[in-house]
Amino acid sequence: MKNILLPTDFSHNAANAITYIMEMYKDDECTFTFLHAYKVNDFEEGSLLTPIPRPGLLEAAQREKSAMLQNLVDDVNGKNSNLKHSFEFISANKSLVNTVKEQINKKEIDLVVIGTQGHTGADEVVYGSNTVNLMEEIQNCPIMAIPSNVTFKGLSEIVLANSFKAELNPRDLHFLAELSEEFRAPVRVLHISEEGGLTEKQVIHKKILRERLEKENVNFSFHSLDFLSIPLGIYSFTESRGSELIAFINKKHGFFENLLFDPLYKNLAHYSKIPVLVLHQP
Repeated sequence: MKNILLPTDFSHNAANAITYIMEMYKDDECTFTFLHAYKVNDFEEGSLLTPIPRPGLLEAAQREKSAMLQNLVDDVNGKNSNLKHSFEFISANKSLVNTVKEQINKKEIDLVVIGTQGHTGADEVVYGSNTVNLMEEIQNCPIMAIPSNVTFKGLSEIVLANSFKAELNPRDLHFLAELSEEFRAPVRVLHISEEGGLTEKQVIHKKILRERLEKENVNFSFHSLDFLSIPLGIYSFTESRGSELIAFINKKHGFFENLLFDPLYKNLAHYSKIPVLVLHQP
């Protein structure tokens, strides 16, 4: 039984993420929880910076958002033939990050799935602010970001981009191992060094990762590219192999800002069409 959380802003990109993950887990027993976080006149629950809206406005907004989510559930359920899928929804007048954190702890969520762009859908925006905020702030649950118009066609392999600068969280490694086993997708551990070679500490971390992957019975292989920037190296590797999923380890603050918004990355249109799985370090 998998518990999957699906934040939505009712955009095309969010709808596509829902379609993608339901197709991905079409044969599994899953509970999909649709989540919508919103503000009313810039006010959110617990805020001390903005005044509480006039009486009745918060209640009216709650009814409206709940109705929209119920319509979404009815629409998705009407198109879904898998009796092993069940659907729930929640709306909250809170920040998206705080609401997602609450639901992860409350429902023991296994995976958070979100679209990459959000409601604006601007072509020049590769990853929307909500997506990046979740990638940065959520530390206890894997997050998958699905680009617009990408459809699930299977997983032939999973590329795990790893610097070997930190150990992988055992829980996330287990999630990666389960994903690899379920879809018979080998894990390609990719290390990219702009300067070439590994430090002594990186060699140790690589050995630990190898041992843990072997313990999880993961089909894996190591690959390295030297004297390339990280975005260009990932792009070259995944483009040449037709990879369908890239996994990263979130090294806390600054990692995604440095990687995803690097000027070179902004020009890698194909890269932005590959789903991303975000894992975490201890």
